Amino acid sequence: MEEQQMRNPAQVQADSSLVMNGGPRRITHELVEDTGIAVTAADDVADIVRTGRTVYWGGGPRSKRLEREFADHIGRSMAFFHNSGTAALQTALFALGVTDGTPVAITDSGFVASLNVIQHLRARPVFLPTAPETLLCQEDVSDWVDGVDVHTALLTHFFGNVLDAPATFASTGAEYLVEDAGQAHGATLRGRPVGSFGDIGSFAGSHKKLVTSGQGGLNVYDDPTIDFRMRAYAHHGHSQGENIYPGYNFRGGEMEATLGLAALADLPTRVAARNRTAAAITEILEKAGLTVARTPAGLDCTPAWFDVPVLLDESWLGHRDWLIDVLRQDGIELWKYPALIALPWVKPYMANHGWWGEREEELLRVERRLWDRLVLIPTQISAEDGRVVAEALAEILS
Repeated sequence: MEEQQMRNPAQVQADSSLVMNGGPRRITHELVEDTGIAVTAADDVADIVRTGRTVYWGGGPRSKRLEREFADHIGRSMAFFHNSGTAALQTALFALGVTDGTPVAITDSGFVASLNVIQHLRARPVFLPTAPETLLCQEDVSDWVDGVDVHTALLTHFFGNVLDAPATFASTGAEYLVEDAGQAHGATLRGRPVGSFGDIGSFAGSHKKLVTSGQGGLNVYDDPTIDFRMRAYAHHGHSQGENIYPGYNFRGGEMEATLGLAALADLPTRVAARNRTAAAITEILEKAGLTVARTPAGLDCTPAWFDVPVLLDESWLGHRDWLIDVLRQDGIELWKYPALIALPWVKPYMANHGWWGEREEELLRVERRLWDRLVLIPTQISAEDGRVVAEALAEILS
């Protein structure tokens, strides 16, 4: 069979069937998204409001229960409920001793929050390259950390895909591992939940997440010293009546914890639904000859797909954002993520500290050519709607 070729921008621009060229809209019905909010918890949330106590110093009873149940779910001794996933990442790094100039290895495959917290702590980001087949970090990154005494590795299970975090961590030579599993609740690696391998596993609980609390974040860990430092930092740097270091107000609330508990109870059902949608999308796109990210070859893992990443041909460099706008007119909603190393403040910040060199310049070039042609299809829609979106995209691009 002759291999199908992806259409280039000029060919798509000339397509008379597109709305921009006078054609009919391909998807005319509203795509219903699973926001992750457990509406069954509405009465329980209302009960919290009626008490007049929506937040407690040190965490309220619902927050404590969520911490216990989530820690048990991941197989860790302790958990701490935050008011956002970003807050959870920042307290994780702080608890491990990350501070001014500390080298932190970070996967360029990840959400901007992971980079933001490194910069807010004034630490040194050490960027790690992306594998095009998985759009996760490469397994062996030893060449990219050569000559740098990495303190902590912050490794992301991006898109709900599963990184072999222990293997990548070993190649960094770092002392500590933080698993950013913000989009990967319910995913497993070698039979264990992601987030159970690092010194700290960090999860986001915001909009569309599989264990969403409306807004929130959870860290899981086993070390009481980490627990103390994390909780003090997230309570204004205050512990046992004393202010011990500058901190933040990062603790989670009772309404959010109530939503998180309800979502956690329904996690297996939601993971299965999103994976069905991802499978339906992937099957159609691959039959059309499009490139879709896969789990790492040979890795014993089960993803919990948050997005289906689709990699466009290199002819789409410089045209990807135009394509997203054109497809939106046809009812096809796609998303994108940037190369973290390409964000505009990164190079000036690193260069100012003497951390930017030829290695970073080369990685910037390579990562831009990869991430600037990535589009994402969300899995928060039904499998049926996923097929509709995938068929429409395949019709336009192949």
